[in-house]
Amino acid sequence: MVNVSDMLILDQIYYEEKKPYGIIKGIIEKFDERYKPSTGMIYPSLRRLQRENYIIKMESGYKITDKGKEYFNKNFDEYKRFSINYVQNHSFFKTLRKEMKDLFNELVKANSEYIKENQESIIADIENLKKRIVMENGEYNRD
Repeated sequence: MVNVSDMLILDQIYYEEKKPYGIIKGIIEKFDERYKPSTGMIYPSLRRLQRENYIIKMESGYKITDKGKEYFNKNFDEYKRFSINYVQNHSFFKTLRKEMKDLFNELVKANSEYIKENQESIIADIENLKKRIVMENGEYNRD
């Protein structure tokens, strides 16, 4: 599976060098302000991309390497599907993010005995939901 944050960055510097602020600004513009990456997402991705030799740091900003272009081109179709899916289903993902955050906060506030007694079933429920999504998504991808 492709790392979406890496692809977002490579997309931004494919044709021109950019500094982190320019990368973030470009991503926000690409998604019409529906997605605003944080520096907490950008900087770890930049370090990972440098380690993999997909980008190099220049005085004028970050530059994609031939290896980075190869990786981007190889994974472009998956990245494009993600981008289209995100834009088309933005309100769902926004609500999902809020609900997941609320769920996490409720679990943090829960009685420790409740957590001890139910942690396996909570994790199993989440894993089952993930499996169901993967299985049903496979059916949609066969079309």
